[in-house]
Amino acid sequence: MQTGPAEGTPTSRSDPLLKEDAVVRLDSVRKRFGGERHGVVALRGVTLGLERNRFTAIMGPSGSGKSTLLQLAAGLDRPTSGSVVLDGEDLSRLGEVALTRLRRERIGFVFQAFNLLPALTVEQNVALPLRLAGRRPRRAEVQSVLERVGLAARGRHRPAELSGGEQQRVAIARALITAPAVIFADEPTGALDTGTAEEILRRLRGAVETEGQTVVVVTHDPTAASHAERVVFLVDGRLAGELRRPSAAAVAEQMAGFGAWAEPARAPDAEGSA
Repeated sequence: MQTGPAEGTPTSRSDPLLKEDAVVRLDSVRKRFGGERHGVVALRGVTLGLERNRFTAIMGPSGSGKSTLLQLAAGLDRPTSGSVVLDGEDLSRLGEVALTRLRRERIGFVFQAFNLLPALTVEQNVALPLRLAGRRPRRAEVQSVLERVGLAARGRHRPAELSGGEQQRVAIARALITAPAVIFADEPTGALDTGTAEEILRRLRGAVETEGQTVVVVTHDPTAASHAERVVFLVDGRLAGELRRPSAAAVAEQMAGFGAWAEPARAPDAEGSA
């Protein structure tokens, strides 16, 4: 088992690629939006390995590039330069059809807004990734994943009949149904109250600890980040350090050390797609 720094101890600002343990590797990734003269650089040569079977949080002030990093790591966008390798696949070498297939089969997504289809039942929402991949879902596998998030009795309900926390648990079940290589979550507790947010974070942590899942979360919230085994910080599009197994106080202190306080818990990401 890989050993890390002591609890709450910041590590160096560089992160060598983890050749064996990384499910996602970013090598010298740079991302510019717009032209050379008037564009905005969101990432500035980031090299980072995201470890398999671990819960990693990506954190930084607004405009730091953390959501851009998630989108590139998940194959939702392409870097201006550098490479992204996900589960052994170099994303730059994939065409759009192959990239879409990879996202359907190897990536799960959980978003702040849940993104459930209101006309479908819970079971139908959870089964949707399998149908999009051309598979006919078995009710037993849908029920199994709903049981894992505590919603076995709610399968015939529609999203409007569920609480916000229940809807987010449906989103987690939908992300788990394909047994993906990694689940990416962008502010997954941003629309939830504190108690419900804690439950969602425990569910995500449980997917890592009991099922060997890999979870990568982008967040503004030190409390959310403290559920992760590793917190990676971005500032101005560059890696700015990391913490292993930190407390919420340690995360907030690290943010303060960068000259920017962490933003209020569950606030929307003001940087939008960047």
